[in-house]
Amino acid sequence: MPPALRLCVQLKRKGCTLAKLFIGGLLGILIGALGTTLFLVSRVNALAKVDFSIVTPSVSSEVLLAVRQAESDFYAQQPALRRLIENGQDVAAFLAPSLVYRFDFSVGPFRLKGHTLDEVIPWALQNGYLELQSSPLADFHWLYVYLAEQPGLADWGAAVLLERLRQKHPQLSMLSWQEISADPNLIAKVYSGYMGAGGDWDAWKADLIPGRVAAARMKLDQPENLTSD
Repeated sequence: MPPALRLCVQLKRKGCTLAKLFIGGLLGILIGALGTTLFLVSRVNALAKVDFSIVTPSVSSEVLLAVRQAESDFYAQQPALRRLIENGQDVAAFLAPSLVYRFDFSVGPFRLKGHTLDEVIPWALQNGYLELQSSPLADFHWLYVYLAEQPGLADWGAAVLLERLRQKHPQLSMLSWQEISADPNLIAKVYSGYMGAGGDWDAWKADLIPGRVAAARMKLDQPENLTSD
């Protein structure tokens, strides 16, 4: 084969290869865009079915900020792998909120978990902090997970949990949020309950002394009489 003809054949083959790569890449982009569009449409349709309104409890902004900062500082001090996992859970909350809820992953700036929502959301419904218009309660669970990064709903979820804890505690229930926010030890006491009271709710309800873990996360001095949390 003459050199000139051989060169033409080689160029033609390379051109075909480049054309195939271009077409393949274009198809990949189109398929990805179609998949993303279908996902967003399905999510919008699902959200449209959940009709709700919320009322935020009168938890002071100082208390909410202290709890959020304590959670943020704690996770910022964790190993890189733990932080990566937590960030991954927030991403998964957008892609598969029902699974994140089912597997009890922590989400949002206040790191609320599915089993906590199981208790908080029905309580909010019973006490007028949540109203659902013809929507199943289960739908709101995954909706909260999905929207947990949104400031309004994130703050609402934390505020409802904190208000529920205040009302559960015999002494805290006698205090206003203004009184609680004025005393860092009282904020830490509520935060002890926020973290689960070390599993000993009777001990948590017995006094106003914050747990050691809560006090440490709130960066408070820790006298000897602090509970184990």
